[in-house]
Amino acid sequence: MRPKQDSIAFARMMAQIEADDNHPRPDDGKIIELDLGKQPLVRVGEIYGRAIKYTRSFGMVEWVDDGRIYHVEWFPAGQIKRVDQEAWRGRPL
Repeated sequence: MRPKQDSIAFARMMAQIEADDNHPRPDDGKIIELDLGKQPLVRVGEIYGRAIKYTRSFGMVEWVDDGRIYHVEWFPAGQIKRVDQEAWRGRPL
């Protein structure tokens, strides 16, 4: 009997792989993935999410919008601001 697959986790993984393949500057260095317990809460403009990967000058942020749709996107590092738990206004990831 096969174990039940987590389709949400699979969809998130595929979104992250697609984002990796569409990095704005492929020559920006190796993509470093942050450990699950060390992913900081961040804000990019009006988006509240979690930083999950980075290169020299970009960070990948994941977030869930008001429609509960998962997003992942690369942003220039200068646009990404760390926030503490009390200031974070995002949806649970």
